[in-house]
Amino acid sequence: MILRTPWSRSRWSRSRWSRGAVPLAAGAVALILVTGCAPQGGDDRGISISTGAIGDITKNFNPFSPNVLQPTLGAIYEPLFFYNNLSVGEPKPMLGTEYSWNDEATELTIQVRDGVTWSDGEALTADDVAFTFDLIAATPEINTIGYSGSAEAVDDDTVVVTFDEPSLPIGPELIGRTAIVPEHIWSEFDDVANFVNEEPVGTGPFTLSSFTPQSYVLKKNPSYWQEGKPALETLRYVSFASGDAATTAMVNGQLDWNTGLVPDFSDEVESNPTLNQINTPINQTAWIACADVSLGCTGPQTDPAVRRAISLGIDRQEIIDIAFEGLGGAVSPAMLLPERDADYIAPDLEDTTGPHADPAAAAAVLEEAGWTRGADGVYEKDGERLSVTVQMPQEWTSYVTAVEVASQQLADIGIDLKPEALPGAQWNENRFSGEFSFTMDGVYQGPSADPYYIYANYYTTAATAPVGEQAPTSYSRYTDPEVDALVDQARVEVDPERRRELYFDIQRIIAPSMPYIPVLVVPTVTYYNTDDATGWPTEDDLYAFPAAWSIWNLGVVAANLQPAGE
Repeated sequence: MILRTPWSRSRWSRSRWSRGAVPLAAGAVALILVTGCAPQGGDDRGISISTGAIGDITKNFNPFSPNVLQPTLGAIYEPLFFYNNLSVGEPKPMLGTEYSWNDEATELTIQVRDGVTWSDGEALTADDVAFTFDLIAATPEINTIGYSGSAEAVDDDTVVVTFDEPSLPIGPELIGRTAIVPEHIWSEFDDVANFVNEEPVGTGPFTLSSFTPQSYVLKKNPSYWQEGKPALETLRYVSFASGDAATTAMVNGQLDWNTGLVPDFSDEVESNPTLNQINTPINQTAWIACADVSLGCTGPQTDPAVRRAISLGIDRQEIIDIAFEGLGGAVSPAMLLPERDADYIAPDLEDTTGPHADPAAAAAVLEEAGWTRGADGVYEKDGERLSVTVQMPQEWTSYVTAVEVASQQLADIGIDLKPEALPGAQWNENRFSGEFSFTMDGVYQGPSADPYYIYANYYTTAATAPVGEQAPTSYSRYTDPEVDALVDQARVEVDPERRRELYFDIQRIIAPSMPYIPVLVVPTVTYYNTDDATGWPTEDDLYAFPAAWSIWNLGVVAANLQPAGE
């Protein structure tokens, strides 16, 4: 099933440079396409791509580093299987050809592809896969997926991973989001968490050719295991100094692949037959409340009634129309994608995230919770005025506009909500430490279309921390023992119907509590040029998420491209 979002007007529309939060790795955030030096166009049988970096590029091809350069994951190193989050279904075989679980979900058997070589000519074997898994298990600094299994290469082509308890959710993380590395090289490294891996040796379609702080080039891997791929000779990654500079390069044919909203770029698309754009909304955007008093949060937003009233009081469609130029989709109070995840959303879940405001309902929620109108028309309770802010990076103009629009909407019903635009580094620091009333950010998808990852990463006590300490993934400081217990049950439950019921139970708690106020499924607009290459993902063939910054996906797309005219 292909993902669709009911509120989307069109995947082909005007757009605006705006937010740049992207899922690079768990908890990591990068700013998209900002800038400067124009790349050289006309790469012979190659394309130019924005790095997504600000200023100079820091060399880092360590696939386990949170600061890794994006094409490391997908273009140089590969996983065992590829999960396309735009659709549901089985993953595509990559370095693995088959996998299976035993009935108890305590043993995962993986068949490793025969005939694959590393870019230095050594053969890929099951020992490399087992070594990679053991390396992660033995190195807490790189074990971001919580892997605790034991891997054994039982022959040249088979790896068996055993667990102490049922472990279905770790499967997609292990086979779909883990870069397999060569044992004959990585067994010599002492500090796998912090070295930058200047000469990467992978199995992917490209290898490193040259590097400068302004740009770097990946060249075709001549021994790549997929017959006939890649057809492109080079991928040139270039740093820009501003969105305008990148846009100019795109228009002038100096940049072939770029992701980020650009104002009025549809005009360029309409006038230039080789320029194209595609919108693939998949990441949900929310106003994340510092929610729990027991973890140090203070302010009106710690009252769930306030969060529900804000959700009821905003007109999401108007926000999308004004701040996101009509692009964007509906988001469920379950924090799942309404169409792709429909089977996982409780049928009795109250829809509190509709497209239009319900001021009467918002007022009723507040007044039932003891809030009354003050002299200035703003609600207050126990001497506290209902005044809150939403923090966002000042560069993310769509986010700033979205909150400004909401501020006007909510003022009419007695809620004082204002944007607090901060320098990106300050916003990031506050987000991790919990120093905010609300912060605006994405709620990113897991390795596969399973709600477990959303609930484990954003709603459990283990994923958050007291205010002042760095939260791993759940910035809301939300905690509920019943949710923790339900997520733990889902983690070890092997019956899919029972897992689904557990997700329904979780939603019946988090929807009324609403530590994350769902705003929209944010548009992700990608621009590409067919002057140099063809074979890009299209609406009719979304074989991968087309964003230029999307790890794993970018490798699949780059390997699929053909030089124009061939």
